[in-house]
Amino acid sequence: MKRFLLSILALLFDASLLSAPAVADPVVRIAVPDITSLLTENGDGVYQKILYRALDGLDVSVSEEFYPYKRAMLVFEQRGADCIYSFTEVLERRLGEDAVVASFPLGKFTYYLFTPPGDEPVSALSKLEGKTVGAVIGHETYLDGVLEAHNVDVVWSKSDAQNLAMLEHQRFGAMIAAVPDVRPFLDKLSYDPASPLLESYDRLTCHNTQANRQFLRSLSAEMKRLKNAGVYEQLAGKLYVEFEEPAAAAEPSSLN
Repeated sequence: MKRFLLSILALLFDASLLSAPAVADPVVRIAVPDITSLLTENGDGVYQKILYRALDGLDVSVSEEFYPYKRAMLVFEQRGADCIYSFTEVLERRLGEDAVVASFPLGKFTYYLFTPPGDEPVSALSKLEGKTVGAVIGHETYLDGVLEAHNVDVVWSKSDAQNLAMLEHQRFGAMIAAVPDVRPFLDKLSYDPASPLLESYDRLTCHNTQANRQFLRSLSAEMKRLKNAGVYEQLAGKLYVEFEEPAAAAEPSSLN
């Protein structure tokens, strides 16, 4: 009798396992900042195209939420998102190098000084001492270190397009912007490509958890394969910027 009851209980337990709903795989929540040409609210930005193509080869579910530039970083810092596009070095400074992990680069970006077409390019901020320049709100997260040593009055606006309009109306003599973001406007601008203000990489940056490290290892391997196969250039088109693979960094900040 005891053996019979044990058999019945075992069958009931097995049946409960079969009838229980499957636990869904966790979804990686990604905060999307507004970056000209590269990240968009409707999901067709260059970096989004690259990420989606890389995810095609992975068994991972993601969701994206679009925010204004600075708001996106705040949402990530408050753990309203697992990952965020870009901001790797900024978040390392704010949260600590051990707090975040980052993917193989989605691309490279370089800040320059831009002037109206036909004007002589400005190669250094030292040539603009006491003058006014334009830049996009939120980009101070990268540019503060570049600007702090100079007596330059910065007018912060909402977009590169707005800065271009103010430049054309002589509201200031130069604007700071990043390539490739500003490439759609380059026919209306002049700059010295040999005089960058700052260079870095855009990556997918995530909170340093075991699950995120595993996710980024798989993602980075696929992104690297796509880049080497020419898919980055194909997807980015005129916004593509060639870059050499950065030297592998020790965990946890970068997972090349």
